[in-house]
Amino acid sequence: MRSGRVLALVLAITPGAAAPGASAEVPPGDRASVPALLADPAELARWLVDHSPQARAAAAHLAQARADERSSHLAPNPSLNLFLNDLALGTSNPPGLAFGDTAIYGFSLSQTLEIGKRGPRIASARLRLSSAAETYLFALSASLGDARAALGRLAYLASRKEALEGNLAAARASLDLQRSRLDNGDISGNDYERLLLDAMVLEADVGQTAADFDAALAACRAALFAPCDPAGASSDLLSSAAPVPARETGGEPPIGERADLKALDLLAQSADQDATLARHRAIPDPELAVGYTRDRLVVSGDQPRTLAFGVTLPLPLFDRGQHDAARALQQALEARRTAEAQAAQARGDVEGLRARRLALEASVARLRTEALSRSKAVLDSTEAAVNQGEQSMTDLLLSRRTHTDLVVKVLDLEFAAFLARNDLRRALGLDGDLLRGLKGVEWKTP
Repeated sequence: MRSGRVLALVLAITPGAAAPGASAEVPPGDRASVPALLADPAELARWLVDHSPQARAAAAHLAQARADERSSHLAPNPSLNLFLNDLALGTSNPPGLAFGDTAIYGFSLSQTLEIGKRGPRIASARLRLSSAAETYLFALSASLGDARAALGRLAYLASRKEALEGNLAAARASLDLQRSRLDNGDISGNDYERLLLDAMVLEADVGQTAADFDAALAACRAALFAPCDPAGASSDLLSSAAPVPARETGGEPPIGERADLKALDLLAQSADQDATLARHRAIPDPELAVGYTRDRLVVSGDQPRTLAFGVTLPLPLFDRGQHDAARALQQALEARRTAEAQAAQARGDVEGLRARRLALEASVARLRTEALSRSKAVLDSTEAAVNQGEQSMTDLLLSRRTHTDLVVKVLDLEFAAFLARNDLRRALGLDGDLLRGLKGVEWKTP
């Protein structure tokens, strides 16, 4: 049963190696490699399992649900009743009898036998535990998507920063060359000033991107619970990150296995069992009793030692569980209607994200294969012509700004396509499937 495997997986997120209250700080030198985690979704999932405090807290919560499920198997506790009777106040009958001559004492042991209640109660508890496991799996997959988005943004900004710094270096080199031409009177002061202003704008863009990069580093640390190592990160990683299988790119979106929808379905089934349990309260649970009595008042003809047996039957005349059953059925209906609404929303999200992803990827492919090479060729030829005095500085500025804007535009579109794929994985529940089939991790029940 898949839900059972999910329970075994998610209940073992925290192997219990650390004692309660132990520090959750990351060991020195434990850094998250941005390229490695972006390239391998399973490795990113393992990282979160090992480092996420939320994962460990949720596993503890699920361990509580496991305890509730186990308690549903227990039978009602028996009752022990001790009694002491016939203590004479004043003169005994006949007179002169001592305590030991009149006392009657003993005990009775009773046990309630449940009829038609144990099965529904256990089934409901099991279904609620499975629902809690799926809910946690959905939350962890959402964290995985957030972490992947943080890694992708870091790689995107690293590439953007590198591209702008390269263009700024080229602009400064051209500025130095044009300074020599200005000194020789080959260009006007206005042309040189325009070139200088363009370099200043590039410097501002580099500064802003550097600040965004630092902020992305902080966000990455918060998402991965460890310092992020951006070495080797580039926009090339975004094209293969957040992969969406070919079977998920068309047709009816297979969202039925999404963890949140499965959790709601299991919750509805649990509520159905609660309704059955409530209706079965109309079936009386007999209470069987056995008692032993030691009677010291044998002078009156009583039996010195006796056993007694009894059966108690409650009468369900008023409370037959009818209202609790109605409430449970409404809870089941609420869960199913919520699942229907979320499924409809997910299908709409998938349809929109598929269209957005295809459009963005097509734009990136065309700009990379056609526009970038042309733009670079135009820039190089314009710069050479300006250096030879064949074209104006305005042409160089326009060519450089066009090329810079195009490079940044391609990076922006690549990042947008990556985010669309990442969101599509969330809408399809692919990260939940990834976590269910995670290999190389030893799952242990807490």
